[in-house]
Amino acid sequence: MKSVLSLTSFLALAASVVAVDDDACENESVAVRESVAATSFNTNTNTFAANVTNVFAPVTAPHIDTQDNAYVVPQLNVSLFYASNVTAGGSLVVNHSMIFPTVLLEQIASISNVDCTADSVAVTFNDSSVFATAQTAWTTNETVVWITNHLGDCDPELERSFFVVGSLAFDNETLVATASSMKANVSSTAAITEISFGSLPAGAITNSTIAKRDLVIDPSFTITPSLSLPADTVLYSYSPYVTVTADTASFTSNVTLSGYLKYNWFLFKMEDLYFDIDAGFTADLAVSAEVTSAYSTTFTYAPTALFYGLSVPGVLELGPQLQFSVDAEVSASEAVTVTSEVTLAIVDGNVHVDLLDESNTGTSGWNPTYTASANISGEVVAELNPTAALTVEIAINFFSGLLDLSTGLTASPGFDNSFILTAAEGIDLNGVQNLTTSGTCAEGLELASNFTFSVEAFVTEFYSTELYSVELPILDKCFSWE
Repeated sequence: MKSVLSLTSFLALAASVVAVDDDACENESVAVRESVAATSFNTNTNTFAANVTNVFAPVTAPHIDTQDNAYVVPQLNVSLFYASNVTAGGSLVVNHSMIFPTVLLEQIASISNVDCTADSVAVTFNDSSVFATAQTAWTTNETVVWITNHLGDCDPELERSFFVVGSLAFDNETLVATASSMKANVSSTAAITEISFGSLPAGAITNSTIAKRDLVIDPSFTITPSLSLPADTVLYSYSPYVTVTADTASFTSNVTLSGYLKYNWFLFKMEDLYFDIDAGFTADLAVSAEVTSAYSTTFTYAPTALFYGLSVPGVLELGPQLQFSVDAEVSASEAVTVTSEVTLAIVDGNVHVDLLDESNTGTSGWNPTYTASANISGEVVAELNPTAALTVEIAINFFSGLLDLSTGLTASPGFDNSFILTAAEGIDLNGVQNLTTSGTCAEGLELASNFTFSVEAFVTEFYSTELYSVELPILDKCFSWE
């Protein structure tokens, strides 16, 4: 049986999706995994590159005036910025509500040097007026925290350090402030830690504002991979009975991510943790299935997964991964050639995954546009049910294992094509298209084709929930000799 299927569901994987085929094969079920060499990947991205880890290093907050003496005064709320070492424009911010008033030394332009030992920190100024301001501000509170970003003996590479300041000494001649200090960590100096990436403000999405199909998100980390298989790629073969070939197969995709977490150090409790995924894709797939005798099978074809790493050393590790696969069920009562062609585009898929509260998880969009056609070469009962799958999974490691889990979504677009024999005579393949609800195919072979699509969100070890599903009739055609 030769089935040609231009299936954009193949590309649906780009939408942050996983396809599941529940039909069991009568003869066998086979999984086929291909190496990257068999597939052509082209990834263009502003923040992520395929199979590369983006390391986010400490940077001074953008758009602040480091000459402003306001940054000399200890504050209870501090924001720590990080930027990618791989691509321009990637940023992440960590907000701490501190137990003690805190100074972020990198935000003071007049500090020319910071030198650390096991029990002291010496800060050198190059401006006497700023030095005087610091002398007043830093002695007002009994306990102060200094955050350094000056390498040397102060910080590990690509990390900041926290020092709890005890006594302070000021040398008005050398403009050096020396603190007897103890190196600490976030858990002992912060009350609340909030981390956001993308442009979602903390608390923007709550149980009172979210609806299952009513979300507005604005993520800013974008993955834009495209995938094409070489012409005539064999997806599955079991000689001499069946060969399934992708005559053409390509897709383009756009996946954007944002997220937010809030951790209470006093209670050792995660108070908020969610991700937003915005996905769109287009696809074109032509699949040929040739069956030489009665046969039935299911199979999976899966190229190597694409990994997109994000690391903030000592703070956060994210591991987004895209896994694409094509599942199909093929069956025929005897030798036959079947052809089917579909194109698909989805531009507005959005999913909000709340890892702590399933009721806050929802979706919007996922409105497909598509075209479909199918054909068959003879008087045979047959089915060709392909499903494309893309799994977008995000692994999360917070503060060196304090939280370690994964989340993601599965979008499963598929097409069910059934050729139903309604007579026992020879067949004329000049089909009657688009039967009405009152139409019949009393003498011939009827093709019934449906578009199926579902979106499922999951959090490993906690829950999995179907957010949206639809089944739409897209083709009703009769090959008739009446």
